[in-house]
Amino acid sequence: MEKAITIQRLAFSNIKRKPYRTAALIAITALAAAVLFASFILSSSLKGGISGFQKRLGADLMIVPEGYGAQVESVLLTGEPNYFYMDKNVESIIRNIEGVEKVSGQFYLTSLSESCCDFPIQIIGFDPESDFIVTPWAAGKIQTHENSELIFAGNNVSITKNQVTFFSQTHHVSSKLSKSGSGMDNAIYADLPTLQKIFDDAKAKGFGFISEGDTTNKTSVIFVKLLQDAKQDGTALRIKTLLPDVQIIKGGSFISSLAEKIESFLIFPKILTGIVLLISTFTLAIVFSLIVNERKREYSILRVLGADKITLRKLIFSEAFVIGSIGAATGIFLGALVVLPFNTLIAEKLSVPFVLSSPVMIIIFAFITFAISVFSSVFAAVFGVNKVSEQKIW
Repeated sequence: MEKAITIQRLAFSNIKRKPYRTAALIAITALAAAVLFASFILSSSLKGGISGFQKRLGADLMIVPEGYGAQVESVLLTGEPNYFYMDKNVESIIRNIEGVEKVSGQFYLTSLSESCCDFPIQIIGFDPESDFIVTPWAAGKIQTHENSELIFAGNNVSITKNQVTFFSQTHHVSSKLSKSGSGMDNAIYADLPTLQKIFDDAKAKGFGFISEGDTTNKTSVIFVKLLQDAKQDGTALRIKTLLPDVQIIKGGSFISSLAEKIESFLIFPKILTGIVLLISTFTLAIVFSLIVNERKREYSILRVLGADKITLRKLIFSEAFVIGSIGAATGIFLGALVVLPFNTLIAEKLSVPFVLSSPVMIIIFAFITFAISVFSSVFAAVFGVNKVSEQKIW
């Protein structure tokens, strides 16, 4: 029994009849879909990184030695190992300044790559009693051990059986930290006595650090949380008056500057996406117009068989829909193939907080990309449909 001729069958038949042209049209649509899908994920992940970093930072002011603002930003944003120190008594001075609610210092110890790991790693010492930066982000229950060590591993740090080894000495990891999308994910956090023990173990074995290990008298950065009614500028001025040799970084300004940097960066993928979509739609429109010209005879035969203008319009739109659907699905797959497996590398290259969008959001972006890509393809076919309406092909 012969199958009935339908618009859908004709559309698929026409598409298969010109495989090279069809492949070119699908490739154009796929490219636009891939760029659009990747742009959605990139934008969302960068904004998520900013949000996560803002929550994780938790400090209104950061105090570092004069001239080391860029270094501490590098540590926080990318996890690039660094070290710098100031007298620890600065911490007690700041604690007594009007408007200050909490003060917590951190000590940066930077290992040599050949000393313990495959790469240099930032080991950060903190005081659990005053800490309000690290401990709140421990994922799950904090495990305590007989040796009283307290060690947190950043989300990206590989550990085996809840243990990490430094200089042939095994240390128990109390907890891994929740992902922040920042340099904090690449660091090891240890309470100050444990940090001093790590340093002493290394020194006893002849290993060294790029930095010193005087955790008793030195500190690297001091995080300050202000009282609710305290003003950042006023408190910063009081600190600077008492401690002229320190640099004060305002948490809000730091986040705002980072957000502006990311927004400026996102302009480029948005422009690129717009250009690719326009070129894709314009190219498809030209091709569909040419297709109508070369298929006048075919349309005349269909007209003789009883097809009217509406039927021919549906046929062109059906072909555009099929091409758009295949191209969109292909582009989404290719975009995911590039962005998802290499998201960590992308984050490292961008040197900004980056938290990959959730699976739900990625699926939503896929649907949006599919809809926009198919719509662009069908919209491009309008030009061909108009030619069918204008030309006397029967």
